[in-house]
Amino acid sequence: MAPSARQAQQERAAEAQRREEEKKAFKAAQELESLRRAFKRIDKKGDGSVDVDELLAELQFLGHAMKSSEAALTIWEVDDDADGCIDWNEFRTMFYRVRDDQTGYEPRKLFNVVEFLMHDKNLNGSIDLDECMSILYNRFGKAPVDEAFAEIGSDDRAADKSVNFTTFVTVQTGASKICKQSTLKPGATMVPQVKGANMISQDPTLSHLM
Repeated sequence: MAPSARQAQQERAAEAQRREEEKKAFKAAQELESLRRAFKRIDKKGDGSVDVDELLAELQFLGHAMKSSEAALTIWEVDDDADGCIDWNEFRTMFYRVRDDQTGYEPRKLFNVVEFLMHDKNLNGSIDLDECMSILYNRFGKAPVDEAFAEIGSDDRAADKSVNFTTFVTVQTGASKICKQSTLKPGATMVPQVKGANMISQDPTLSHLM
């Protein structure tokens, strides 16, 4: 290859890489801004933190029932400084930690709420069906998600172009269970056997994290 042709090829490769990096940076900036909006939406007092009452208020708007004790546990799971509430840094850390988790052991309760709010662009308590399916198919695969929808009697999705939060969480729990059952041998468990950790749940579906 002639030097001029090689140089032109290198320049094209460098330009393609630059555009890809810009695309990733733009996507990351959009995601962060969406995350900020979700935080501000839950932080109804506007004091820079999310507490149990604010979480319950948002869940009530979403039509999702949750006991105060469960909401407190949801906060506690990601409350790194144990002050009873989630500040922006903890909120952001939780989101990226769960988003990038490959083990399935990170607590997902608050993440599920946040992810849903980030996609509730109309602020009406529901997300677009196609967008929802894109998220779930990418996470669990088509077959487990379709089976999970069928199990809760929501297989006729053509009639409704939106999904509420309760359905969003229920389908994720079902799809996760189906995926884990399909990869485990009978009687096996995905819970690590850590010496002295008797408090670890022996639920192989990890439904307590959903």
